[in-house]
Amino acid sequence: MSALRPTLPLRYPPVTGEALDSWLEFLAARLHCRYADVLRALGLPTRDVTLAKPMLPRWAVLATEEEIAEIAAVSGVPEAVLVAMTLRRFDGHAVVIHHDQRRVHRPLLWGRAGSRYCPACLMDSGGRWQVTWRLGWSFACVRHQMLLADRCPACHRIPRFHAHPRSATPRPGRCASPATAGSRRARCHHPLTDTPGVTLQPGGAVLRTQHLIDHLLTAPDRAVRWPLHGPGGAPLQAVLSDARCLAGWVLNYAAGSDLAEAVEPEVLHRWEHYRSHRPDGSPHVRGTQHLAQHSYFAPDDAAATAVSLTAAMQVLTAPSVPAAGQAVQWLTDRVTASGRPLHPGGVALLNGGTISLRLQAALRCSREAQVMPVARLRHRTAIASTRAPGDQDARARMLPTALWPEWSLRLAPWHASGKPVARRADELLAVACLLVGNTTKIHAAIRLMDTTVSSHNVSSLLAELTRRPDCADVLHALVLLADHLDQHGSPIDYARRRALFTPRPNFVDPAHWHDLQRRLRSNHTPGIAHAHRWIFHTLTGTPPRLAHPAIAPATRAQRHQYLRFRWRILPAEAELLNGTARRILDEHGIDEPLQWAPRLDAASLRPLRLPGPDPDSITKARLHQAAPSGDFSIAQVAQTLHTTTAHVIYLFSRHPVDWSPPRFRRTQHTATRVGQWRTWYEQDHLSLQDIADREGTSLATVRLALLKNDVPLRPAGSYPGRPRRR
Repeated sequence: MSALRPTLPLRYPPVTGEALDSWLEFLAARLHCRYADVLRALGLPTRDVTLAKPMLPRWAVLATEEEIAEIAAVSGVPEAVLVAMTLRRFDGHAVVIHHDQRRVHRPLLWGRAGSRYCPACLMDSGGRWQVTWRLGWSFACVRHQMLLADRCPACHRIPRFHAHPRSATPRPGRCASPATAGSRRARCHHPLTDTPGVTLQPGGAVLRTQHLIDHLLTAPDRAVRWPLHGPGGAPLQAVLSDARCLAGWVLNYAAGSDLAEAVEPEVLHRWEHYRSHRPDGSPHVRGTQHLAQHSYFAPDDAAATAVSLTAAMQVLTAPSVPAAGQAVQWLTDRVTASGRPLHPGGVALLNGGTISLRLQAALRCSREAQVMPVARLRHRTAIASTRAPGDQDARARMLPTALWPEWSLRLAPWHASGKPVARRADELLAVACLLVGNTTKIHAAIRLMDTTVSSHNVSSLLAELTRRPDCADVLHALVLLADHLDQHGSPIDYARRRALFTPRPNFVDPAHWHDLQRRLRSNHTPGIAHAHRWIFHTLTGTPPRLAHPAIAPATRAQRHQYLRFRWRILPAEAELLNGTARRILDEHGIDEPLQWAPRLDAASLRPLRLPGPDPDSITKARLHQAAPSGDFSIAQVAQTLHTTTAHVIYLFSRHPVDWSPPRFRRTQHTATRVGQWRTWYEQDHLSLQDIADREGTSLATVRLALLKNDVPLRPAGSYPGRPRRR
């Protein structure tokens, strides 16, 4: 037969939220016995064997499973209730506990020793202490709308810093700290219910902040789903770690004027007094760095905690990462004004590297206007990215040497006179796109893009983009382009094409080109070098100036002539060159589209302020309708279409216009149809007159076109079964 377990003569249940040590002291007081007697009755040791000096264990911090089971068996209180009376449920969420010592690790998550208290709550409950008062995150009583008290007003010590003396009978509601005078065993015993308090404004920011934190502490293992931390939310530990970082900055760097509208004047006055004195009470000398400890240790003043956490929560509860960046900008300005740098690359190391990626992004957003444009691209601040820069050199294979013409048109800045702000802007923008989210140096990115621009040119263009109001979102668009390439890739391997075709000195058969020119143009015909340049440019996306020396334009005049050739090209010429380029790819076994450009979601581009027009805002039909016959001026067409000359040049190069006089226009039409005529004549055995009737042209035109294309003509009426003309 097993021995009966002794029980307490009287049983008193704990109150909701009460700390375990508070309940044990209350039991000893009601039983009129020493504190040690209650501990022995519950099977608890009266000395903590893990500590070198005789000190009772901190039951409110942690009790072992065996101890909880023993207390439950003797007292009749359920084990789950007893566990909730310790800090175990907050361990790893709102506090970090050294399990072997049953101590709170103070440098992490603003752990603290001792307990704050609400005098009104002690009065209402008969001296019962809440377990959450031990947390560094508790600074106000939302029930009585007042700040928690930090110290005993008589002895000025932090209550419950040590366990209650084991040989004495507890007196709930009174200070158990050593007395300032008298014997070593004497206790203060000042009634803590008489402590004066600071009343808070109902519905004010301080009470709202404490209510918000209390709500989080009700389920510490539940993810915090605030907008700043994304749809998946974040663990409570991560949120409170962010709060500790921001609150530490408020304590270290903020000024009273920054917070005057956020908190009550009396609370702010206590915060300023706390910051102006050392923890030991001596005044703070300006220029010293002792306040940096607030980045690690919880302040021992409830007002300081209230002000700092209220300011921190205003940032963490922002509706988005950019909004959080705006909310924290005043604070980061204060930090940098003190001489502490906040480079985007060093944000991840703040607070010992424990702040969340979302807060890092918000801090980078707050410093966006003060950092170099290259750093903005690397850290993708335009989209408030949470991704750290990495090795993105593989993107060079997806990028042409010069940014795609449609994107260069939209992103390159222009002077009011119509001249580009920077020469070779398309190449500079391509390098900038490679730098997005990338750790590689600018000169290394230039080499990867096989261009000859300088690092200074890249930096100068990016600086110009950040200075011009009409280019405010160009960096944003570059980030979107880079992210699109990283996510979806590119169907063209531009690096392979550059390696294959840059050493090649020619691309077009001279005989075919000159024969086409003889049939299409009556006056000055473009040289075959332009045709070689056109195919090289189309295949590689690289400007012809970087092609083989045999075809690269050597002078400015040659470069201007090539640009004119691109937009003055005739449809038949474009058809020949496109077909030639396609055959070249097939010869090398390259199964890729001839040309390609990424297309982004229109909704993501619509709110952006970009310097250039939308390339698709003018249709091909509208362009051809606006183009006059014969020779014409680009400026005239641009004025007709209400757009820029650069836009018109782009459109003409993409959609060639038959701008020649009527006689040569008919010749060009003939050149495009002669292949079909040959099929009808040789395979379908149609007569020249039948072909002319189908095409609505003259018999002489059909006859001459077939002869020029070396088609042998049949004698009249030579086809069997065909009636001879009379």
